[in-house]
Amino acid sequence: MSQPSVSVVIPTYNRARFLPAAVASVRAQTAACAEIVIVDDGSSDDTGQVVAALGAGIVYVRQDNAGPAAARNRGIRTARGDCIAFLDTDDRWLPHKIERQLALLARHPSVALVSADMAIEDEHGVQQVASNFVLRGLRGFFEGLGGAPVPEAPRRLLEINFVNTSTVLVRREVLAALEGFDTGLRYGEDLELWLRIAARHALACVASVEEIRVEHSHNVTKSVEPMLRGYVDMARTIRGWAGPRMPGWGVDPDRYVADALADLGYWYFAQGRRHEARGAFAGSLREAASARAAFYAAAATLPAGLVDFLRSVKSGSARAR
Repeated sequence: MSQPSVSVVIPTYNRARFLPAAVASVRAQTAACAEIVIVDDGSSDDTGQVVAALGAGIVYVRQDNAGPAAARNRGIRTARGDCIAFLDTDDRWLPHKIERQLALLARHPSVALVSADMAIEDEHGVQQVASNFVLRGLRGFFEGLGGAPVPEAPRRLLEINFVNTSTVLVRREVLAALEGFDTGLRYGEDLELWLRIAARHALACVASVEEIRVEHSHNVTKSVEPMLRGYVDMARTIRGWAGPRMPGWGVDPDRYVADALADLGYWYFAQGRRHEARGAFAGSLREAASARAAFYAAAATLPAGLVDFLRSVKSGSARAR
C-alpha cells in the first residue's frame, strides 16, 4: 500500500521574512511532501515576491484579509494531498516530523489526526521551552501511549489543548467532511476544530519534539483582550454543538463558558477596568455560580484606591510570612 501524499498549508499575513525558513523546513523532511500551499491573507509586504523566489513545488494563493481560519480553509480546498499538514509562517519543523507521523498513521488506521511535541523560541532564536509536553506534564503520558490513540481525547483537549496547529497532520477527507475551521471564531478556532474531530475520530501524538514555535513579544498586551474575548466565543460555540456530550467528557458545559468569562473578568480587574470586569463576572455568574467570581465581582465595585490599599496589605502580609 502506497504512502499517503501530504500537502502543507501555510497561511501568512505580513510575515514574508519568515517564509524561507518555514519552507526550507518542509523541504528538509525525510518524507517528502507533495506540495506546499501558501495562502497569502491579504499581506501588504513583499510576500508575493518572496514566494516567487522560493522556486518550484509551491502553490501560491492570495485572498483579501479574512483571518487565519479562512486562510487555512482556502488552503484545504486548494490542496490535493491525502493528508494536510499545517505550518504557521514563523514556525518550522524538524526533519523527521512527517515521516514519524505517517508511520503512526500506518500503524493506527483509525487515527484521523496526529500531533507532536514542540519547542518554543523567542524572535531572537533563544529557546524558551525545550518541550511543551514536559512543561505541561504530558511527556510521560504520550510516551506511555507509544503513538496509540489518545483515550478520552475530548476530555483531555478541554483540560489542556495538547494539539498545536503547526504540529498537525490530518486526513483531508476528515477536514472536508467537517468543513474545516469555524471562520466565525478569531481565537480558539484550532481547538474547536480539534474537538470536533476528536468527537468523531481517534487522535494520536508523536511524543518527540517535531516543531519549533516562535513566540513574539511585541503587542502582547494589545492581544490579550481580543484573545480572552475570543475564547469566550469559542467556549459558547463548543457548548452550542457539544453541550449534551460534554458531561460525558467530564465537563460541565455551563461551567466551561463561565470559566472563560471569569478569565476575561480577572484580566479586566487586573488592568483596573472595573466596569468591564463587573460585566464579565456578572456574565460568568449567570452561567454558573463560583465563589471566586462572586468575590471579584464584589471587589470590582469598590473604589480603585481601596482595592489598591487592600492589595498592598495582602502583599505586605505575604512578604512578612
